[in-house]
Amino acid sequence: MPWTAFFANGLWVLVIGLMGPSVPFIIEEFSLDYQQAGLIFTILSISSFIGTFIGGWVSDYRRRKIFWLAFLILLAAGLAAYGTAASFFMLLVTVFFMSLFGSPIGAIGQSIMLQIFPAKRGRYLSLSTMFAAAGSFIAPLMISLVYLAGLNWRAAFYLTSIMVIGLFFLVLLSKLPQPTIGKHSSLSVFRLFIDKRIMFTGIMIFFGVGFDLGFSFWLAEYFITYAGTAAEISGFAVGCYLAGVITGRYINSRKPEHISGWLLPAAGIGLAVVSLLLFLNISIIPLKLLFCILYGLGIAPVFPSMMAHGTAYYPERSGAVTAVLFSIMSLSGAVFPVVIGIIGRSLGIEQAYYTLLLMMIPVVIGMLVRKRFS
Repeated sequence: MPWTAFFANGLWVLVIGLMGPSVPFIIEEFSLDYQQAGLIFTILSISSFIGTFIGGWVSDYRRRKIFWLAFLILLAAGLAAYGTAASFFMLLVTVFFMSLFGSPIGAIGQSIMLQIFPAKRGRYLSLSTMFAAAGSFIAPLMISLVYLAGLNWRAAFYLTSIMVIGLFFLVLLSKLPQPTIGKHSSLSVFRLFIDKRIMFTGIMIFFGVGFDLGFSFWLAEYFITYAGTAAEISGFAVGCYLAGVITGRYINSRKPEHISGWLLPAAGIGLAVVSLLLFLNISIIPLKLLFCILYGLGIAPVFPSMMAHGTAYYPERSGAVTAVLFSIMSLSGAVFPVVIGIIGRSLGIEQAYYTLLLMMIPVVIGMLVRKRFS
């Protein structure tokens, strides 16, 4: 710790990250439309909603290492099964169980990390989500590389399964401390859901993650359909976006303590609004790639900043708070890609991105109001 937690978070997000850039090839192989393709990520997110909640909650208890190891083995098996799916139906069934049993690995690692290093909450959450962004950065490169090597999207999932087995042995050799027991040890789920501070933070996470996934999930398809680029370039575009996210999260981890935890994410979403507007209205491909980077730079601080706020309210039950906030994050992942897909099917992906842009404005206002009264 904390590196094992960072790697676990990054590896799970690598799995999620493989979905977006592989979508154009899955659409072609199984003859799908945008709405059907969006179901892949929706089902992944619904099962992740359940899995992350379970993972966060059990990480506050004594047998968390056994749970962590079991979830890693099941994720490795699920990735291998996803790569062998012969029909769209089997693809959906496999992604459900893969996400249900795989999604807890990041939540368990993060909650253990927060209990060990409470004083470094903000910095380590930023670094953890930077590793997550690195996982998403590697994912499109993997898709591009396997195609350049003459293979297909399935090979990327086999390789990731091997990585998960490697993490299994790393966790097996790790010595974890006993969970912290304190005044909030009997904290109920209901109390978290009625806590206004937790819920406001959760709403910001819902939209912040939605702006991330709603954009990145359809970015490869946007470049292929609207910009007329090759598959390798579309994957590179997602990589440019994630390079911006990684940079932004590193900057967030190094920010001075006197800077408000609400100001930086609000300013970041403001940057994302401007970047997305320019991205949609400029047709030069290198400039579009630049605005992908800037959009990622703007979105980057939102999730780690909100997680730091939320888990600070009940530091002795960081697992329970992580369970709730990660579940909200997963719910966002279930909603935004399919909504963007439905709008894209009716009006086009470009118009769907304009819808995303309009949603950002009230979120910026909400963060600034929260800063004013904090």
